Parts: sequence; C-alpha cells; structure tokens
Amino acid sequence: MRTYSKLITNNRQLIAYLRDIPTKNYSSFLVQLLSTDPEQVVCDYADHILEHIPGCHIIGHSTRHTIVDGQVIHRGSLVSVSCFEHTSVTSTCVPITDNPLPEAKQIICGLALNHHSKSIISFSQHVSSLDFNLYQALGTLTNVPISGGVAANVADREEWVLFGNQTFQKMTVSVALHSDKLQVWRRAFSEWTPIGGPLRVTDADGTKLRSLDYQPAYSLYQTRLSEGRTLTLEQMLSFPLKSSSGVVSCPRELYPDGSIEVDNAVDIGDEVRICYNHPSLTLEQVRHDVIGLARHNPESIFIYNCESRLEFIEGVSETQLFDQFETCCGSYCLGEFYQGETQQTLHHSMTYVAYSEDVTRPALVLNEKAEFPVSPLFHLISYTIDDLNQTQKNMEFKLAQQTEKLINSYRLDKRTGLKNRVALQDRLKVVKDDEHVVTLKLSNFHQINEKYGYQVADELIRDLSDYCIGSLSQLRWAPIIDQLFYIGTAEWALVFSSDAPGEEIQQEFSQFADQIEHINFEPYGLPEVDYLSVSVSGGIASKRDFQAISGDELLLKSIDARRTGKVRNTHFLNACDCSISAMEQQDKLNLMGVVSRAILNKRIITYSQPIFAAHTRKQVSQECLVRIEDDGEIIAPGRFLPIIEGTHLYTRLSRHMLASTIEYMADKQDSFSVNLSPQDMLSDKTLYLLEQAVSQMNDPYRLGIEVLESERIKDFGRMAEICAHFKQLGVRLLVDDFGSGYSNIDEIIRLEPDVIKLDGSLIKTIDQDPKQRQITGQLVKLCQVLNAKTVAEFVHNQEVCKIAENLGVDYLQGFYFAEPSRLF
Repeated sequence: MRTYSKLITNNRQLIAYLRDIPTKNYSSFLVQLLSTDPEQVVCDYADHILEHIPGCHIIGHSTRHTIVDGQVIHRGSLVSVSCFEHTSVTSTCVPITDNPLPEAKQIICGLALNHHSKSIISFSQHVSSLDFNLYQALGTLTNVPISGGVAANVADREEWVLFGNQTFQKMTVSVALHSDKLQVWRRAFSEWTPIGGPLRVTDADGTKLRSLDYQPAYSLYQTRLSEGRTLTLEQMLSFPLKSSSGVVSCPRELYPDGSIEVDNAVDIGDEVRICYNHPSLTLEQVRHDVIGLARHNPESIFIYNCESRLEFIEGVSETQLFDQFETCCGSYCLGEFYQGETQQTLHHSMTYVAYSEDVTRPALVLNEKAEFPVSPLFHLISYTIDDLNQTQKNMEFKLAQQTEKLINSYRLDKRTGLKNRVALQDRLKVVKDDEHVVTLKLSNFHQINEKYGYQVADELIRDLSDYCIGSLSQLRWAPIIDQLFYIGTAEWALVFSSDAPGEEIQQEFSQFADQIEHINFEPYGLPEVDYLSVSVSGGIASKRDFQAISGDELLLKSIDARRTGKVRNTHFLNACDCSISAMEQQDKLNLMGVVSRAILNKRIITYSQPIFAAHTRKQVSQECLVRIEDDGEIIAPGRFLPIIEGTHLYTRLSRHMLASTIEYMADKQDSFSVNLSPQDMLSDKTLYLLEQAVSQMNDPYRLGIEVLESERIKDFGRMAEICAHFKQLGVRLLVDDFGSGYSNIDEIIRLEPDVIKLDGSLIKTIDQDPKQRQITGQLVKLCQVLNAKTVAEFVHNQEVCKIAENLGVDYLQGFYFAEPSRLF
C-alpha cells in the first residue's frame, strides 16, 4: 500500500495532485478529506476526486487543524489517498439517533465485517451523548478496533462529516479495511495519567468534595503530594481527580474545613484516582512508542489528536516525532476513538493507527532530534509500585526488579558517562549539614551549537567533562569525582562535604571557572579553527545556610544562584547572596495565584491611553493596556507581568487580552494599538488567534501592533517575517521604546515600521537635560529618514510637550494629556 497526502487550497492544486497518483497499480482506495473549508468547497473537492479515482471510498470531517508530515496546519484541506494492493475497503453512513444498538448493527452490516476485517476508521458529529453511546454499543458487537474522531466546528460554521461527495450533520461515517496481509498498529496517549490506587468518594454534595476514603479531601491531597505540607490551589490544579468513567474533575476552591470545590459533580461511592498533567511525560511515551514503531516501519500512519492538547503542548513536539516515517497525516478532533479493553471515546488524548501490507520492509533508522525529561515518569512508576505492593504482595519482588532495572538504565548520561539528574535526585534525598551543591553551566553552548554544529558541541561537552574530572580532584575537598553529575544541556553538578567558610569555597570555584575560560579547546573536525572559547557560570548552595529545605530544593537554590550570577556578570555566586525572603517568595506565589484566578474567571480588563497629534492636540489613536481585577482592586501590569513572564500564565493572559480587545474594537471607527511581546511571537497559537481576530475587523489599518526590538529577540528573522505578514494583512507596525538601552538600526530598517515610539526615559527629561534633548532631536530626524512617524511617550508637563513638538515629533502620549482609563 501507499498513501499520497497533500494540503490543498484550490481545485487546480487538487487536480494536479490527483494526476500524479498511479492509480492503475492498485486495486482499492481510501480517501480521507480533513478540512477547515466550508462544506460546498469540500463537496466540490470530493467531486473531482471521484472523477479521477472512480470507485474510491471517501470519508472526512470538519476540523480546525490538520497534521501533514508531523506539522500542524491551521487552514486548508488535507486530502489523503491510501492505495491498497491486497486490501479491500467497505464504507457506510448511518444517522445518529437515541437508539444506538440498531445503528451499531447497521454499521456492521454496511461495512460487511468478517474474520478478515482488520480496522475501522470512523468520523462523527457530537450529538449530546448519543455519539458516545453509539460507539460504546458498536464495541460490544465487534472486536475490530475503531480509530478516528469527532468533528469540530470551524469559524462558527456547524461541524460536518463527509461521505462520498456529500456532507452531513448528525451522522457517522465509517470505512473498514479487510485483508489477510494488512498489519495494524494502534496507540493512545492521554495527557491525564492516573497515579496510585483508587480512592472512594465518601462524602460529597454536587461539586463540593468533602472526603476521600473517610479523610478530608484536602488532607489526602497533602498526604499524597507533599508529605503533609501545605498545598496551594495552583499546585493542585495539575493533579485533578479522574473517575472510572473517564470524567476529570479539577479543584477550583479550597475551604477551611478541608473540603474542595471541583468543576465536575462527584457522587458518594464514585471511584476516582489522582492524575497528573505533564506534556513531557506524554512526549516521553510517544518517543518510546515511535522507536518501537520504527522497527516495523509502517507504510502509512494516521494521527487523530485532541484539540485541547494544543493548550498544553506548544508547537508540534508530539506530532513531529512521526515525521521521519514514509507518510504521516491526520487531524485534531473533539473526541478520539480508541479500543483498549473496550471501545472508547477519549478526550485530551492523541491516538494513531498505522498500516502496512509489506511484511518485508526493513526497520526505519530514526534520527533522534531531542530527548525529553523522564524523571516524572519514574516518580509515577515508583508511586504506582508502592501502591500495588499493598494489594499484590506476590508481585512485589518481580515488579521491584523490573523497575530498578528501568531506572538504572537512565542513571548514566550516554554522552559523558557521568551520572545524570535522576542519580543526583537520589543522592540528594539525604543531605548532611556540612554538604554543598555546586552547579556549573556552559553559558555560550547555544551559540557554539548553532555555529559549529551538534558534533562539535557534543565533543566539547565530553572534553569539558574530562577536564572537570581531572581538575576537581586537585581541590582541597577531593575526592569528589564520584559526586560529579551531568544534569542537563551543558550543565554539571557536584555534591561534596567541607567545613571551610563559604567565601573560601566560592573563591576557589570561581578561580576554577576562570581557568576553564582560559583553556583552548580544539574543535573536533574543524582544522581551520584552532580553539573554542567558552563561557562558564556557576552557583553554590550550602545545607548549613538552608537547614529547612530538601536536597532537591537545595539544587534549585544552586541553579538560581548560577542564573543570577550570569545576569550579574560574575563567574560564581553563592545562593545566600541572591535569595529572597520567604515573605517575598510568598508574595510572588500569591500574585501568580491572583493572575491565575483572573484568567480563570475572565477578570482581565483593557485600559487605554490616548495618543494625540502634535500641534493640533487631536486624539488620533490609543494604546490598549492590560489590567487585572481581584476583589475589586485593579492591579497594574508592573506588579504581575515581570512575575509571569516566560510562563504559560503569560501566554494565556496575552491571548485573552488580544482577542477580547480586538473583538471589542472590531466594528468601531477609532484607531488603536496592542502590544506583542517576544514571548507572544514564539507561540504559533497566539499568532493564529491574532490573525483570526484581525480578519474580523472592518478595517485592519485601524489596528497597530507594537513590538519591542530588544536583546530578548533570539530569532530576529522570525520576528521580521511575523511583522511583514501582519503588515500584509493591513495592520500598522509600531516599534516601541526606540532609543532605550538596546536598539539595532539595521534591524529596525528591516522591520519598516509605520510608527516609532521614542523611549520615555529620553522624553521625560528633555526639559532639563540638553543632551537628552539633542539625542531626541537626532532620533526624530533618523525616523524621518526611515519614513516613520514618531510618538513621544511620557509627556508629563507643558514644557516637555512644547519641546517635543519643536523637535518635530508627530504624536504625543502621556499623563499631561490623559491617564490610562478603562476601555470596556
């Protein structure tokens, strides 16, 4: 068999693609048409397919995202033609009613299932719980596994399924594959992974959960997750309860009596399990499964993924793992069909089905591009084993042996031969009062990797590891070689005992880091380059300085010290010199909780500050600014944005702010601008939502996107492409804070901005500082050369306003004219 897949946007592309398929070499054909397009467009495509491939079986469904060669695509139609030599195909279309058993029998009859039937692919529309009941009934009548999923609505259009050249609502469409030679592989990966044994709901009232196993619900959470220590609601959100029926209930509020408010009702007697949501765990599962699948090297793979997973896993990490196979395509659904012990309709899951008619295909050699964290997997395994020991004593020895063998296989780093982070975590379970944790990191590893390639970078890591082993043994607290660990990308850690003062230890390791930077490492395979210069930063955390914390927390203290030292441009830093107080840390955690609640309860507010034309003082635009509301208090962004930058909270907040503001202003007449941060530009979904919002505006030119050209932009080429794309959509581009600490003229020229906003640190003192006034004047002239209008920010009095106008500034913004006020 062979599958030919193509993403199309018009009939001409489709016809050219169909002409290239060698249909004469095959006996039967399955066509899957997965599309974001309207129904009539899809039906026209189907007509062309039937014209070029008479007798083929066509099914499909509406979707918001398709998968092509491991990449997630947000628009267009994916046409996948599977051509079979030794497999016959049957298909059927059945309405969804409230009588599932007769419908299930009708599907089996229509598909002519027999002992040669190997697989069913089916698509349906969600109709209350009727579609769930139908597939559950179907699973009781046949053992043939069903793959596929539930259609999604696109751009407020009703969802549909496709059968032949017609689309339908409230229907299910299915195809069956029958063959003696067809091999089938299937798998499902769920984001919510149960941990430990079952718990019984012993007291509950609707969504208020009072007790589990006759213990207060909150106390049981404390026992399971934190050894009795305090847990915050934000921490508990990652550990919801999953019932035996698959319903996931997330904590929403904690009560003083130990009860918990959850988002789905629970009943007394329900059996639930605490589960864990972590994308890296799924990625590790997928990676291992792909390695096993490569041994069979299937000819075609179809992925049916859950739409909700895009909220948790940025980019295409999990689907991209399949891109080395011959053919891999699929779609995102609102429910995924999978047969485990029974036929199920899953949620929050990624499923795949793979086929091959050729049993002689050689194994596929994979090019593994990335490794994912595996330590959460073993924590879950360890806890599950402890739980099983209580009920299955006869399996204790065998399970312990298998788990120990599995864990040991991950204790060594293959590249350096050193113990890895898993081994370090075991070592840190007990830390003595005179012990210290040191971390060292190669700060410029990313640049070396990009400039010289992976092979040179890997060789450098090995050389540095050998150097550390040879040199550390000469320190006063040797021998510590057995306590050297490789814990991450170009990062080492070591644990040792010493009664020496912290200043002496810090000084000696600082000298050691300095020695490393003066070594000329000869790059492997690059004879024209005779050395590599490296940059090293380090941190130390001593148990005697942090008596109350665990070994894992001590490691984090050391890492934080290293990071802070890098920012302060020092080789080596003691955690004592950068630690914040417990009260400050709690304030940060509380503020993160405030932001999380604001996002959850949609209490994100848009403020705006007007922008006025110079001389006429007429309002010409307004800058939209984010605020959050908590218990009636309006919180300014300066308090919470620095804390949530780089986290998923920031991404969710930004998406809500952009979408709600542009939706509100879409049909207005006033011009306005929104801010797009470097973190926003790294999120494909945020950019997609912004693009969708722009498409709904009556005049996109009213919208200005403010970008900050700074050293935080790691990939300026991508930034330039994004800005150019939105300018093509008709949006104005504004460069913010021009003239601040970082500004690259070449890069700004490439952006071709419509407006440049002069940094407020220049403007606010031009009435007092002649140098600042002269610099501002030169910047205005430069902007005029670039054919860009200028905005003076922080105009706070009449004198600053007058000077800015005399310097030739086009627009004015500041408290002198108006303070930010609520937009809606």
